[in-house]
Amino acid sequence: MATYFCSDPHAFHGNIMKYCRRLAFMTPADRDALLAIEATGGDLRSLRISEESVERMNHGLAENINARVGPSDVLWCLGDWVFGGRESLRNARWFRDQIRCRSVFLVWGNHDDRRIRDLFTATYDQVEIQVEGVRMTLNHYPMLTWNGQHHGSVDSPNIHLYGHVHALYQSDPSACPIRDADAWAALDVGFDGHDYQVWSLEEILEYLRPRLAALEALKRDRRQLDPFRGRGQRNGMDAS
Repeated sequence: MATYFCSDPHAFHGNIMKYCRRLAFMTPADRDALLAIEATGGDLRSLRISEESVERMNHGLAENINARVGPSDVLWCLGDWVFGGRESLRNARWFRDQIRCRSVFLVWGNHDDRRIRDLFTATYDQVEIQVEGVRMTLNHYPMLTWNGQHHGSVDSPNIHLYGHVHALYQSDPSACPIRDADAWAALDVGFDGHDYQVWSLEEILEYLRPRLAALEALKRDRRQLDPFRGRGQRNGMDAS
């Protein structure tokens, strides 16, 4: 049994396809129309993504999940399962039925209708879990600090997984407002930052090990137990 993570599938959401440039799922006509608008500096609001493209996205995301996540594995989705609207409950059920994995957990996102909770093994606003010795705090939204963050290290990871920002900080690190972001052991596990694939624990740790190492170095260099809260050290003890 393996554990996988994802966020922000936004199934049935046409607008997310154009604003997050999900070109891989678009029909040739929709893709050409979007690229033409971008090339001329036009307004993407004028483009309506076709139902065919949306259907291709829905099936494509489900197929990508099933290609890696088996029936006996565990899948965590950190929010925005489907986009809302009058058909949100039916759409949420349809998308869940496409996923073979029996144990799917949901952390609520801002687009999720709470009436879909019965589709999942359990639902949470925020949750702390441990998988193969790795402590994690899961939230739909990125957080500056979390429980035990300052104890995180390469050998004993304590990390934060989130979604919501659609890979903005991966694609444009300068957009991240967090100071010392290279030591911030957090990762957006959304589909838009991982070629529309779920994240395995190994992939997450590969991405975050340099940040955990940087956090250890930052604590040593600044003589701070918790640099993200400015808490120093006094005779080897927490100065809080």
